[in-house]
Amino acid sequence: MIKPVCNLCGKELNEFGAILFGPPDNKNNVKKYHICVDCYKDIERRMKK
Repeated sequence: MIKPVCNLCGKELNEFGAILFGPPDNKNNVKKYHICVDCYKDIERRMKK
């Protein structure tokens, strides 16, 4: 089984976290980022401010 790593902290994801999709480029391609639960919680706290 392949486990992705968090694109923010670099830790291997041992449980489902979040996925962030970037905006499409001029060819409609998007970047996909894996986010661990801890980094997601940090992002969520920042968004509430």
